[in-house]
Amino acid sequence: MHFVFIVNARSGMKAASELEKAVRLQAESDKNEYHFLRTEYAGHARVLAEEYANRYRSDAVIFACGGDGTVHEVANALAFGQTPVGVIPMGTGNDYARTVLPQEMYNNPLSILQSLHRREVKHIDLLRVDCYNLLSDHIPELSVYSVNITSFGLDTAINDTAMSMIDKHPKSRFFKRNAYNLAIIMCFLRGWRFSFRYSLELADKLENVDSQCKYTLASICNARYYGKGFCPSPNSQVDDGVLEVCIVDDLTRRKALPLIGKYKKGLHLGHPSVHSFKVTSGVIVSTDVNRPLRGNYDGENFSASQIRFEVIPASLPFVFFPSHEANPELQK
Repeated sequence: MHFVFIVNARSGMKAASELEKAVRLQAESDKNEYHFLRTEYAGHARVLAEEYANRYRSDAVIFACGGDGTVHEVANALAFGQTPVGVIPMGTGNDYARTVLPQEMYNNPLSILQSLHRREVKHIDLLRVDCYNLLSDHIPELSVYSVNITSFGLDTAINDTAMSMIDKHPKSRFFKRNAYNLAIIMCFLRGWRFSFRYSLELADKLENVDSQCKYTLASICNARYYGKGFCPSPNSQVDDGVLEVCIVDDLTRRKALPLIGKYKKGLHLGHPSVHSFKVTSGVIVSTDVNRPLRGNYDGENFSASQIRFEVIPASLPFVFFPSHEANPELQK
């Protein structure tokens, strides 16, 4: 078996060096083959994943070592293939890892190396997102598979602001740890104005939901967390063939502020300004020709006049680890 570790170059040098040392030590006493690779440019993780998957196919496991963006790249490379994906959280948010890893492994990522022999491969769902311009022309370069969450509105503005801070201060631990909280403050001070119309195919197949609204934020969820621990969809499961759509009404700052704490903890469902739907597909269109949808999939920002999305069940082999303290996702 070939264990391939693709490390995002933007991950902290200390964490990357510790992982490399641990991988090399394990390789010395293990009959399996270990490959430690560092990315060199944006999109390199996808290139490396495709290369090693084509070379070893089902005789390899490829670990995305970074944040949600790294998982996003590797997942898009390996969708519908034979090579399983694993995750070692080393990024800024690490939100997908919060859903799929046992708590003790999330807190101590290097412990994953000692548990490779206990790995379990299951097929997970992917969220397909297709982007279109104002003339309804498809935009292939912006159309992808999202493994975690695709979102719009205030949360995307926060993500964009946080990433700008980190890009401007790439060596700062302070900004890496606090960028999202600082971005929340900045975006609240600026204010917001978002609107769209949507058509959703409900998972029960009984009806569609069609509406138009002003909103504060909206998310299409395959998993549970994003934005460094915010929980828009506490009940999402990555292998149930269903997506959770959460839309928060347009709110004033005074009304939005107390809801933020509930939203972070996953306690917002049932609030009169929060609308949640279990769906399999849908269409979202900006209602302002001068203001396209600003969204992000797995933390990667994009802009489009409209999107079409759907769940693609059991489309990616993924590595899980059993644990006495495992997340409910794994207890099946």
